[in-house]
Amino acid sequence: MKVIITDHPFPSLDLAKAIFDKNGIEMEALQTRDPEVIMKQTRKADGIISGMARIDQKVIDNLEQCKVAVRLGVGFDTIDVPAATTRGIMVVNIPDFCTEEVSDHAMALILMISRRVIQGQKAVREGKWGPMAIDFTSFKRMSEQTLGLYGLGRIARGAAEKAKGFKMNCIAFDPFVTREGMAMSGVKKVEMKELLARSDYISLHSPLTKETENAFGIEEFRAMKRTAWIINTSRGPVIRESDLISALDQNLIAGAALDVLTKEPPDKNHPLVNRDNVIVTPHMASWTWDSRDDLQTKSAEEVVRALKGERPKNVVNPEVFSSLKGGKNRS
Repeated sequence: MKVIITDHPFPSLDLAKAIFDKNGIEMEALQTRDPEVIMKQTRKADGIISGMARIDQKVIDNLEQCKVAVRLGVGFDTIDVPAATTRGIMVVNIPDFCTEEVSDHAMALILMISRRVIQGQKAVREGKWGPMAIDFTSFKRMSEQTLGLYGLGRIARGAAEKAKGFKMNCIAFDPFVTREGMAMSGVKKVEMKELLARSDYISLHSPLTKETENAFGIEEFRAMKRTAWIINTSRGPVIRESDLISALDQNLIAGAALDVLTKEPPDKNHPLVNRDNVIVTPHMASWTWDSRDDLQTKSAEEVVRALKGERPKNVVNPEVFSSLKGGKNRS
C-alpha cells in the first residue's frame, strides 16, 4: 500500500514515516500543488494527504484505487467531497487540530487592538511618552466590550472561554448551535443582525462553504459599529476583500485583524497591507511545535485506520464508510 503526500508545511516527515513504516505502508512526498503532477503521481495511490493543494474532481476521477483523502487541517474546502463520495473515497479532516493556538491568536489580536499595543509602540518610536501619547477615542475596558463570534465550533468556544477570562460579554451567530448549547459555553445566541449591531469585535470562526463565502460584505460592514473591528482567523474568502477595503476607506468600521486572506501570500502592494488600522499576520494562527506534531501524527494515523478497513475518527462523508464491505467498527 502507498500513500502520497501532495504538499505539507513540516520541516520533516519523520513522525508520519515512522507510523507508516510500522504499518507496512510506503510513503512518498511530492511537495507540489501542480494538478498535473498530482494526477500523474497519485493514480495508483491507496491514500492521499494534502495541505493546500486542490484535490478537485479531475484529480479524483484519475484515482484508480484510493480509499482515503486526508486534509491537513480543520477545513476541507480544498477537496471535492461530492466527487470523492461518488468514487467511494473517504474524506477526512483533523478538526481537533490547533484549537488552542487559533483561539489564542484571535484573543492576542483582540488584546493588541483593545490595549492599543501597536499605537503605543509607534508613539515610543516617534519620541512620545505617557498615556496621552496615543488616541484615547473609544478606549474602553475589555470588561465593557462585547465579542461577537461568527460560528461557534471548537475554536470559537475556546476563544469565548478566554474572552470570559477578561470578563468580556460574548455573543454568537451560528444556525447549527442551539441556544442551550451556546449557554453552556457562556455565550448568548443572537441572529446576524444583532451580532453586527452589538459587537465591538467580530471574530470569524466558520468553515468556508457556499453559505459562508463572502458572508461579510459592504452591507454587513455598514451594520457594524464604526468603532468595531473584524478579526479573521478562519478562511480569507469569508470576507469580500474589496468591500472590506471600501469599508475601511469610508470609516464604516475601525479596523481589521487578519491571519488569512483570499490570495495567499498577498502581493507586496496589497491594499490591506501597511495600513495603520489593519493587522495582518502570515496565516500563522494554527502553528506551534505542538500543533505541528499533532497534525502530522493524527493525519498519518487516520490514513492507517482507513487502509486497515477501520473507520477514521473524523470522516467528512461517513456514508462512504457505511457502504464499504468488511468495514470494521461500523457506527
